[in-house]
Amino acid sequence: MTLVMNVVEFAHESPGYRELIRLRDLHLRQPIGLWLRPEDLVGEELHRHFALVEGEEIFGGLIANPHGPGSAKLRQMWIHPDLRGQGHGHELLSEVETRLSAAGVNFFVLHARQNAAAFYEKNGYRPVGDLFTEVGRPHLRMEKRSGW
Repeated sequence: MTLVMNVVEFAHESPGYRELIRLRDLHLRQPIGLWLRPEDLVGEELHRHFALVEGEEIFGGLIANPHGPGSAKLRQMWIHPDLRGQGHGHELLSEVETRLSAAGVNFFVLHARQNAAAFYEKNGYRPVGDLFTEVGRPHLRMEKRSGW
């Protein structure tokens, strides 16, 4: 059976947002021995929270932070492990970029885990600078300007 996915934006502190927090912790943090703490969520009321959903079930997530005029920092992207490699990550990322572009964002930045950098390059992001450590893992700063 093929899943029909939609990208949904959840308001901060909504039930969907709370489920995104639980799943983000499960799929991104716990596998590397970390857990989300209340202080990790400070300021999230200023961010936009997107989810890849089918029916009522969430299969992926992505946060967009304002990052200066016309720019956004994308972070905490994840796709359910059973659905990776099937185009769902591209679907989520592309739709979020489209929505943010419609709101005036033309420059995107993110810190990609080293093992995810190739995914972002396939989606038009360029590496900038050297590897650095964030949350105990090697990361690479990547950027994309609309129209690249």
